[in-house]
Amino acid sequence: EWTREAFEVFGIDETEDEARYRAASCLVADISWRAHPEYRGSQSLNIIAHASLIGIDHPGRVYLALTGLYRNEGIFNEDAVGEVLKTLAPPRYLERARFLAALLRVVYMLSAAMPGMIPRLRWERRAGDRLALVLPADLAGLFGERPVGRLAQVAKLAGRKLDLAIDG
Repeated sequence: EWTREAFEVFGIDETEDEARYRAASCLVADISWRAHPEYRGSQSLNIIAHASLIGIDHPGRVYLALTGLYRNEGIFNEDAVGEVLKTLAPPRYLERARFLAALLRVVYMLSAAMPGMIPRLRWERRAGDRLALVLPADLAGLFGERPVGRLAQVAKLAGRKLDLAIDG
């Protein structure tokens, strides 16, 4: 739900299939949690790419796999993505997978994958074209350099000014 709202706030339109792939990507986003951090991205990509999933075509599978890869390896790590893989999905899917992964990199850092945390984070429109990701006051301790840096990556992809803010 949170990523759907984020896509809407950023003005990213989705087809019905793209919305399904986004939701599925969120469900498998932490599939490689047990792998060593140096291998989590490739492990995630391999698990998803070779899983016997139903109701998904090859381009959709690439969307899911690249979301997992970028979430763990970093959204600007082009060396991690094979050229053949990029040819299996349209550029639109590749862009959405990268953007979704950037959002997941922010929200996982702020939530530590704890239940009930993500719905407490909200987007707020600010003056001009600026947006803020707002933390409730009781989560102010999560504000820091690393979440701000991850949010800056989202801003770069979106071509917008973004802030991390505390409610109140």
